[in-house]
Amino acid sequence: MKKQMIALTVVTALMAAATVAQPAYFSSRERHHAAHLDKAAQRYTECLESCNTGVIESALAQAVLMKLYVPEKEFEGLREKISSLSVNGCNPTIRYKAYLASLVYDDPELFAQEQGQSFSDAEALFSSVSNRLQVTLLGSHDRKYVRPE
Repeated sequence: MKKQMIALTVVTALMAAATVAQPAYFSSRERHHAAHLDKAAQRYTECLESCNTGVIESALAQAVLMKLYVPEKEFEGLREKISSLSVNGCNPTIRYKAYLASLVYDDPELFAQEQGQSFSDAEALFSSVSNRLQVTLLGSHDRKYVRPE
């Protein structure tokens, strides 16, 4: 019985360590500043031309985060491809996420609060961008930011 408890404890500890060791979905701000951004933008542009929707969604998220981390840099080729996807994407999800990404590229100052955040995955990033648009452009759900009539 004692050997089983020890074995169970060791297996549980190893599983917990493996779970903690999972790499983050996005790289850190420091890694983005150290990266060759023009090469990264070229690779994301190539990924946006993929037939795999998962690759496209991931590239959109990475491109949005890159723009949030480096808002002063213009990524013209990437921006054009994102704008094209917002109209010609293969499904509504791609078109919507590309539309959100194009808004980040058009007006990164609008998303200043998102620039300091870290996101666990692409869905958290797009949800935050979407919520920022709702609060800024449409008013919050409690209408706190809307002028009284």
